[in-house]
Amino acid sequence: MKSLKYFAIALFALVMTACASDDSSNSNSYENNITIEASTYPMNSALVETSFNSVFLNLTNITEAQIEDSFSGVTINNVDLFSIQINDFDLTPNRTYDLSEISSLEFIVNGSIVGGEYEDGFFQFYKSGSNSNLEITEGSLTIIDYDVEGIQLTFTFTRADGEEISGAYEGAFIYINNTDLD
Repeated sequence: MKSLKYFAIALFALVMTACASDDSSNSNSYENNITIEASTYPMNSALVETSFNSVFLNLTNITEAQIEDSFSGVTINNVDLFSIQINDFDLTPNRTYDLSEISSLEFIVNGSIVGGEYEDGFFQFYKSGSNSNLEITEGSLTIIDYDVEGIQLTFTFTRADGEEISGAYEGAFIYINNTDLD
């Protein structure tokens, strides 16, 4: 997915331009994670990329130090990546996107970033794929708040095997307007 390459580039840009904070406490009221069954996957970064009539949202467990390392030629292992493509021009605050408005959806764990691109990993769920038990049969994503300061969202999905999936993220994000990259 071409947005994954831009994802790594954008995360690096965020690290290079982010302001240092003296506040070490986390003021988020949400736990930034994805939960499937008894497994919880922390999400530390977000990326929003708009491209014509779609918006791509990615959440990952990558830290700023790992991002810096990746641009020094270091391969990052154990990367968890949630990706969703929504049929809209941009995200809208106070809006819920149901499964019919989602073009693609996947969550892959234990992958690697090599040369700025996501590789390998194990699918936990997706909208459609080779294992019908991992396919999402129902659910939605709700954008609670979305402005230049940050994004706040929640989601719930159900896999075909009956597993309930939930997730939330509140914090800063990287914004890419794909039409600006040409």
